[in-house]
Amino acid sequence: MHKLKRTLALSICLSSLTSLLPAIAQEQQIQQFQIPQLQIPQQATQALSAPTLSFVDINSGRFGKLEIDMQDGQFLRGACDNIHLVARNMDLNLGELKSLDVDVKGGNIEDFIVDKLTLTTQGALKFDTGLLLNQKMLQFTSPATAQVTALVSQDSLNKYLKAPSTLDKLSYTVTKKGGMLAGLLGAAGGNFGLTMTGASIVLGRNNKVSMTAEGKAGLGQLAVPIAAQLESQLSIQDGWVQLGDTKLMTAGQEISPQLSEILVKKINSLSNLGTKSDDIHFSFTDLKVTSGKQLVVTGTAQVNRLRFGRN
Repeated sequence: MHKLKRTLALSICLSSLTSLLPAIAQEQQIQQFQIPQLQIPQQATQALSAPTLSFVDINSGRFGKLEIDMQDGQFLRGACDNIHLVARNMDLNLGELKSLDVDVKGGNIEDFIVDKLTLTTQGALKFDTGLLLNQKMLQFTSPATAQVTALVSQDSLNKYLKAPSTLDKLSYTVTKKGGMLAGLLGAAGGNFGLTMTGASIVLGRNNKVSMTAEGKAGLGQLAVPIAAQLESQLSIQDGWVQLGDTKLMTAGQEISPQLSEILVKKINSLSNLGTKSDDIHFSFTDLKVTSGKQLVVTGTAQVNRLRFGRN
């Protein structure tokens, strides 16, 4: 009897459990389907969009003011401590420029040395945009007239004169038998030379200068040391600073005017950038020398082009 009761109770429990299993399974399926929907944000299903990129077309650029400041500039044929350039109302599309200001400090360009140089153009200018962008050259369609001021200190002049390359330019060699220099100093044959080993300059009052030159004159091992004092006058000639009215002395005695003329020509030819350059042609009109300190020249320049890179 007891076994029968337990059997009936177990059957009833199994029957109840069997009826509940489909409902439990259905609930689990609903939960499994709904949980992922709750974990995935709605916006994650949307496509991401990036902002449109735009580029500057420099060919059509216009600038009310374009300013460039360059430190420790190194170029193909020169260097400078600082260049400051300001271009105003520059239109690359039209190739027009209202004004250009250039300020150079510590410049050593080819054979031209300057502590400070300022250049300011006058009037509207036209230039070739293609050459500027492709060859880094500001080429004006007609020369730009500019006001120029240049300052050169006595210290810079002496550093320049003492440079080995400058001393080599001041040296003179006669290879032709009976050359003028050899005849002046009593040499019988060719290969007579004047080798400069040192030079210095002192700026004086009234645009006067005193220069000391040291070197050797003679033939090879027979060359003898010489020390000469040059007294000269600075002036503006053909728009450039030149030495003139020069006396060359040694041991207090003036020596051959012909030898003096040779040395003066050498010195005057050291820096002729202002007359030979096709890029900028300087034409100085005023010279002022401060004794023992500096010289300042002012004038104009005809600017054909400015180069910002190697050709």
